[in-house]
Amino acid sequence: MYLKNNLIDQNIYNGTIGVITDLDLQNLEVRIAFSVKGGIIDIGIKKETATFMINGKPSSRCQFPLQNAFALTVHKTQGLTLPEVSVSLDNQFFAAGQAYTALSRCSDLSKLHIASLHPSAFITDKSMIEEYKRLEQKAAVPLPL
Repeated sequence: MYLKNNLIDQNIYNGTIGVITDLDLQNLEVRIAFSVKGGIIDIGIKKETATFMINGKPSSRCQFPLQNAFALTVHKTQGLTLPEVSVSLDNQFFAAGQAYTALSRCSDLSKLHIASLHPSAFITDKSMIEEYKRLEQKAAVPLPL
């Protein structure tokens, strides 16, 4: 997964998923094929050095702006469409809408796998319940859920 927003002109953003196709240890470059809207982009990603101060002393850190993405948090997948999704809807969910976001990442229900299911994963925003009730009263008929 790419971790920066400096390749926006190529439709590669923070969170874009790719597959490593080559490692060039001599030039410290990783080639990655990113699946983006409209096709696949094969691009070289170089190691980057960030400089900063720690306790008044100059310091630096070298790293590739990449992260293994064998598993993703619901937050990181927001806005993505994934070809296959396996999700644990357990008691670790802590925000309204998280379960919906997790389930809605997959466009094909036959490719959606629910590993565990706990009712506490489905958290509803109380203000949305009040808004629903207000609209239902205004309509004077029961609204579909």
